[in-house]
Amino acid sequence: MSPLSCSTGGNLLLVLFSLLMCFNAANGVLRCWRCSTDVSNGEFCNDPFQPDTISEQQRYWSYVNCTYSVGVKSVNARPVCKKLVQEVYGKRVISRSCFYEDVDDPADKCAMDTTSSYIKTVYCRTCTTDGCNGAKGFAPLMGLLVLPLLAALRQLLVCK
Repeated sequence: MSPLSCSTGGNLLLVLFSLLMCFNAANGVLRCWRCSTDVSNGEFCNDPFQPDTISEQQRYWSYVNCTYSVGVKSVNARPVCKKLVQEVYGKRVISRSCFYEDVDDPADKCAMDTTSSYIKTVYCRTCTTDGCNGAKGFAPLMGLLVLPLLAALRQLLVCK
């Protein structure tokens, strides 16, 4: 039998995959857009949102790390990206930001938040992927989807 048997090869695949998952979890930084249409240079924040048209300087200041949690009081809180559309004194304002919500909250819970009488919330939604409107990165949760595939692959590699 070769020094690297089928069983060892299967175990090696599982170990490598586990290391990859740990690396991604350790570096799992949620990045969100932070902008608002009611500021002088925030027109790019409007709908439709097209991040390809944003300057590098705007991207630097507006695509931010949202995993920093100083001041979060709940152990069940998680960072999310938030998009909020409101009418403020009759003017439509779109804002995108980092937010912390309870892990059990529905994605549209923020639409039910109480506001002043001159503010009408038209739309509010949170999400947990980078940029919310961009391609999803390879997240640790992906391991739950790939794990059965790896188990089947390991079974194929195991010598009988």
